[in-house]
Amino acid sequence: MQKFVVIDVETTGQSVAKGDRMIEIALVMIENNQITKQYNQLINPGKPIPPFISQLTSITDDDVITQPSFAEVVDDFMDFFEDAVLVAHNVPFDLTFLNGELSRIGKNKINPFVLDTVELSRILFPKAPSYKLNELAEFLLITHENPHRAISDALVTGDLLILLLNKIQALPKNVIEQLLTISSPLRTDFSLVCKLSENTTNRNDIEVYRGFSLKRTLDHLVNNETIESDFNTFLEKMYKNDGQLAQVFPFYEERKGQVFISETIYDHFQKKEHALIEAETGIGKTIAYLIPAVYEALTNNNKVVISTSNTNLQTQLIDQDLEKLQLPISSTIIKGKSHYLSLQKFEHYFHDTSYRSYQDTLLKAMILVWLTETTSGDLDEIQFPIEKHPIFHQIVVGNERVHENWKDWCFYQRMLKMARQSSIIVTNHALLAIDMMTEQRILPDYQRLIIDEAHQLEQIATNYFGASVSYFELIAYFQQLEKNYANNPLFQEQLELVKYELDHLFRNLFQFVKRKNQQSKAVTDVGRLKAVWEIDNEQVIKDILDRTILMLKQLSLLLSQTAPHEQEQFQQLQQLIRKLLINSDSAAVTWLEIDQQGAENAVFIHREPFSIQKELNDHLFQIRESIILISATLTINQSFDYIKEKLGIYALSSNDYIVNHHFDYQKNVQLLIPNDLPTIQYPDNDAFIYAVNEAIISITERTKGKILVLFTSYDMLRKSFYLLKETDLLSDYLIIGQGVSSGSRNRLIKQFQGFDQSILLGTNAYWEGIDIPGNDLTCLIIVKLPFRSPQDPVFVKKSDYFKDKGINPFMELALPQAILQFKQGFGRLIRKESDYGSIFVFDDRIMTKRYGKSFINSIPTIPIEYDTMDNLLIHLEKRH
Repeated sequence: MQKFVVIDVETTGQSVAKGDRMIEIALVMIENNQITKQYNQLINPGKPIPPFISQLTSITDDDVITQPSFAEVVDDFMDFFEDAVLVAHNVPFDLTFLNGELSRIGKNKINPFVLDTVELSRILFPKAPSYKLNELAEFLLITHENPHRAISDALVTGDLLILLLNKIQALPKNVIEQLLTISSPLRTDFSLVCKLSENTTNRNDIEVYRGFSLKRTLDHLVNNETIESDFNTFLEKMYKNDGQLAQVFPFYEERKGQVFISETIYDHFQKKEHALIEAETGIGKTIAYLIPAVYEALTNNNKVVISTSNTNLQTQLIDQDLEKLQLPISSTIIKGKSHYLSLQKFEHYFHDTSYRSYQDTLLKAMILVWLTETTSGDLDEIQFPIEKHPIFHQIVVGNERVHENWKDWCFYQRMLKMARQSSIIVTNHALLAIDMMTEQRILPDYQRLIIDEAHQLEQIATNYFGASVSYFELIAYFQQLEKNYANNPLFQEQLELVKYELDHLFRNLFQFVKRKNQQSKAVTDVGRLKAVWEIDNEQVIKDILDRTILMLKQLSLLLSQTAPHEQEQFQQLQQLIRKLLINSDSAAVTWLEIDQQGAENAVFIHREPFSIQKELNDHLFQIRESIILISATLTINQSFDYIKEKLGIYALSSNDYIVNHHFDYQKNVQLLIPNDLPTIQYPDNDAFIYAVNEAIISITERTKGKILVLFTSYDMLRKSFYLLKETDLLSDYLIIGQGVSSGSRNRLIKQFQGFDQSILLGTNAYWEGIDIPGNDLTCLIIVKLPFRSPQDPVFVKKSDYFKDKGINPFMELALPQAILQFKQGFGRLIRKESDYGSIFVFDDRIMTKRYGKSFINSIPTIPIEYDTMDNLLIHLEKRH
């Protein structure tokens, strides 16, 4: 019988080395999958507990002041560890603190066998949305009544361990053997886990092929249901108070705007016309457009394509929104090749023993388990930061020829086959742009298209019509070539020359960006320095580039002789480098970006055209019968003219609709604009930043809740973050800064929502696409109107292009883009009917400049107060 002891400790901080101490310990003993013993004790750490820790754990100085020290209780629980496997959710943290306390009082450290439930959960539950204990518990339906208290966390970890052991029991035997062969870099003693598995399960849903256990798939689709009723009767069935939607949405009530959207889309499908529809967030526009899409597909046998702004929304649309309609209809998600695992490439990767790092081992293990579950092969199903993993580009489907061995197991080709048989196709704007211009179309033939988040189409399509590459991508590609042709000395010698020249080239490009930023600093919203690339005055770089191109040509010649199937992809790479760094184009801009503290060859190169109106017009709007563009932000001053011009549909026949507001903005929102903040000055804006942060502190004292602060400058955000962190007045607040605090956007938002008193600072990525409803956000601060910096070199280049065409770049480029982004930022506050709050705009140009009216006229009519900061704080107190 194996004995497990689950440990969880709460501490004053993250580091034993910096003097942090234990404030609570909990132990749970598990034998025969049953909890047999528990221990829980608060501990006096002999030092103050930081306010942040008290807010996280609810443990205060008063709670521990009368509690025993660690030395006084250690003998009460040390027998737990005898002959036991130690289990923790992040073993290094808990074990390090336990041993730190033992060492401090002169006792021997323990060195047990360990199981790390974070690591095991990543491997065995690869589809889990998060691996934080409370979110994992929610995903696995484990009751977690008191997160961040030791005994509750330990009990939940114990339940999690039992589920993990059961999951191992259900795995095919060969998967367990494969996991064991690669497990040495893992923290968990995996050999011990495998010994516990007495797998006898016969998995009928698994097919073993070339040593891998793969989920057996049946290429069948949902049979489409026939709808006998006319569209009005169908609408009534869906929308009436006792209809289909009322059965799946609690507190459902019919919304006129939602019904209007459905009717409008159906009418335009029948008349074969385009339409633009602006409808605020929260009205239910996804359901509103799905209803006519499904009806059109089922009654008229017309495929309907729906395009969203990103791949996450695609999955949500199929798995959540379409599911709620409860109408059997065949549907498929289509993404680009780089989203799908290539089993052919994974086979090489798995067996390549040179990939033995911890991250490689974890990724291999996750994929082995995931292959027993996935039928799509879509790597977005795996919750792992693979976009940062160096191997990512080498295991996804590319332009390579599929080997005969894997021809019938290509996830990407299987998806395309399913799409040809489906009635509803859900894609994304990037793939829509790719499909427009490719000779071999990816999307099946269609004439009905709904473009959701349509305000993003132009920028995403522009990115596609441009080009980009990074040093990392190039080296990853050449490393793979190096492995593939390791037995060819001549090829290896030439490859080394290419890699040397590329490194030399990119180091010089890095220095080019640094030089340009000494004259005038330009920073992206993730903190990278950037500079427009112009080769004319860069003779040294030009010479290095010529040598690099020559070396690439010689390597290409060798490839044509030894591996002709690689030739096409290699030539595309050569053309890409030429396009980005050599070929000039007056209608496009190329720029370079570097991480300020990054390696001195880590350069990111981007190129995009100034306009794609003609491409969108010729290859999309002119050739499809009915396209519906829908978004919460399509108009400026109640006009669709700008967006129609940008998308190339200004001269086409289309109809425009603004759906009436559903929320009571007059009652729920107020706009507060201070008139006594310092003027924003460039480049020295310290006085403005100090005033902004004083105002943020004053606002937090009144609201005592969550505040989202939107910046347009990463440097300003970073300075504000450290100013706010330094003040004692915000010691009770969790302060989170994009690009400063570690974690993805979703993780930072979850942290923000998880604390009663928190401040989230974000730049461009946080102005749209984030949903923080209800009391999770009651105050929004817009630091500056979101104009692009007049010093931004890419914006300057675009401005010059428009000036040469006789177009005012401020009125036709800067102002419209700023208004649309302002509308998106405004929309972060009110996400549902019960939401309320205040919006501060610290930029009084919205009141003092003539163009300010365009911002105000583009948002719903709400109460506006333009006054001193002190008086605005009084208004705020009345609201909160």
